[in-house]
Amino acid sequence: MNCKICNSEVNLIFEKKVLQKYHTGYYRCTHCDFVQTDNPIWLEEAYQSAITALDIGLIQRNVTLVKPIKNIIDSYFPESKRYLDFAGGYGVFVRLMRDNGYDFYRQDDYCQNIFTPHFDITDIKNHQFDLVTGFEVLEHFNDPMNEITKVFSYADTAIFSTEIAPISNAEMEKWWYLTVETGQHIAFYSTKSMLYIAEKLNKNYYCRDGNIHIFTSKKISNFNGKTPKSVLQKLFSKKVKKESLTPKDYQYIKNLLNKTS
Repeated sequence: MNCKICNSEVNLIFEKKVLQKYHTGYYRCTHCDFVQTDNPIWLEEAYQSAITALDIGLIQRNVTLVKPIKNIIDSYFPESKRYLDFAGGYGVFVRLMRDNGYDFYRQDDYCQNIFTPHFDITDIKNHQFDLVTGFEVLEHFNDPMNEITKVFSYADTAIFSTEIAPISNAEMEKWWYLTVETGQHIAFYSTKSMLYIAEKLNKNYYCRDGNIHIFTSKKISNFNGKTPKSVLQKLFSKKVKKESLTPKDYQYIKNLLNKTS
């Protein structure tokens, strides 16, 4: 077995039982510190429900992400106009961003779109965007390099969220993010592996608050990786006021329903 990111050798660091029945090893790359499982033969069972029982922070996570993503877009990608949330789940984040005036659409092959019907990628012909987001998705990729490349087929800039894996194997073995009970987390990234991905895809890599990861062809000279305080308060002092898309979305959907009635 070789590393799924850089194809280097990997070492077994510990074993776990996934879904309480599948014994699997966890392997760390000797070059980029990426951690992967054995071949995850349990994925079909793990995805019987796209959203797992342990993802009780789904709503809070989406609400919390709105402010930093707005700040990142307004400060570093102000020219962007159209956005995609990749693997967007129920559509919570897309609805929140549209409510805040950002023209977001949702993509997800496995989950029902509950909160943003009519604003799904399947509802539109143009699948090119200025920026794509993907929250808590990287750790689900069984073929990370190919699947990340797919994300970039939608936009030149991508913002992901995922936790960075502990370097200590002992800490890694106890890490809550493994979620062996649900079996969907099978890929765990280090800063080294993020930098390797960026280099391989000819992107610049920036990390915000340790778990928001930006890959872009654009060079950001004034990037600060911390939550807006002191220096960033000045950077974000000029707030961008956008008109909510909610009223327009309501009228758009109403018109669609009238056409089909």
